[in-house]
Formats: sequence, C-alpha cells, structure tokens
Amino acid sequence: MRLSMIRAGGIAVGAAIALAACAGQGAVPSSPSALAPTSVGAMSPLASGTCATSPPQYDWIFKGSCDEFTLKSTGGTFSLAAYEDITITGSIGKNTTKGSATIAVADAIDKSGDIETYGGKSFPAYKAKGTTIVYAVAVSQSAQIIKPVSVKGKPVLQYVISDSKGFGSDNQCGAAVLAQSRSGKLEWTSLPATGTPKDKSVTISQYEVPSGFELAPKSPLYFAVNCYTT
Repeated sequence: MRLSMIRAGGIAVGAAIALAACAGQGAVPSSPSALAPTSVGAMSPLASGTCATSPPQYDWIFKGSCDEFTLKSTGGTFSLAAYEDITITGSIGKNTTKGSATIAVADAIDKSGDIETYGGKSFPAYKAKGTTIVYAVAVSQSAQIIKPVSVKGKPVLQYVISDSKGFGSDNQCGAAVLAQSRSGKLEWTSLPATGTPKDKSVTISQYEVPSGFELAPKSPLYFAVNCYTT
C-alpha cells in the first residue's frame, strides 16, 4: 500500500512527513514555529493559537493547537501548545525541500466537535489496541513534493507526546497514518515505530522512510497515536 495524503473526497495524494516517528528519543516531529501557540486549559474545546481555517488546513479541520514552521532540507522542528492535557513537539530530519517550505501542524482529540465534518462525513476514528489519545494533521503550503531522506544513525521523523494526566498502566504507544489503498478505500495503516511512556511523556522515532512516504502540496496527512498495555 502506498501511504498517501487524503484529499478532496478521498482522492489519494502522496503521503507525508509530520507526526510520524523519528529518532530514538526526541519529540514528535518538531520544527521551529512561525506561529507561536499559547497554552490552553484542558476544558477548552478550542486551543489558543489554532489555525482552524482553510488554508492552512484542508478537508477535515482540526481545532486543537497549531504551529506553522519553516522546513529546510536540513530539517525542522515544531511545537504544539498544550491542548486537552496533550502537548506535542517534534522534528523532521533531512529531506528534499528546495529552499524552504511552510508546514502547518494541528492536533485534536475527536471530542467536543474539535474536528469539523468534511463533505458531509465525520472524520474516520482510529480503532486500535488500547486508547487513541490524539490525532494530528500536517499540511505543506509549498508547491513542491517533499520526501524524507534516510541518514544512517539519524531519525527521519521524531516526536514526543506529553500527557499531564500520565499514561496510567499503558506501557506502549504507537502511531498510524490515514491512507488510501490501491482499491480506493480509506484506512489507517500503523507505522513501524513505537515508544515506551516515561515521566508522562513518550517518544516515537522513525529511522527508515516508509515506501511512498512524502508530503504533497496542500494535501493533509492525518496521524493517530494510541497507547496500550502489553
């Protein structure tokens, strides 16, 4: 299956880089933010520092915290303010960006109406082992197709998710990307990297580039993170 961006009525566009997973210990794919978000209380349905409009988002709109950062060929980092107890930071490693590109990243928990319907359809929930704790979307505002580049010993993508409430008895977390199969069906595909929660945070890192993994122009890539007890 080719990982691809979900766009306009489920037409697949390429898959991308954002919240996937990178180096062994770091933060959720992070990049310097051009739009510095501010913290939000756990009871607030919308995060301060959101970008719940089109653009920079398209299709399903996430109303949680948001960051827009500059990505260069050497990589970049992003940081999302706390939203519903969840804080996400991350980094993207070496890639094929020419010059620079602006990437928007936003999150949501799929409760309290924080993900808008698209084309009359609700956002497809990720139903996996344990509990899905957060969703995220990454959208490139550039006209170029961006692909991650593997560098031995360095993460392609890396992100750290912190939960102020902790992870309870869950001792493992994983990630998945919403993609369209060759048969045209939208479905969640798990990513190979996992992480072990420690001190109310978990780091998920990806060292290899999954086949077909790219960030296409203005085409959202949706991620989900689930945590469970092994």
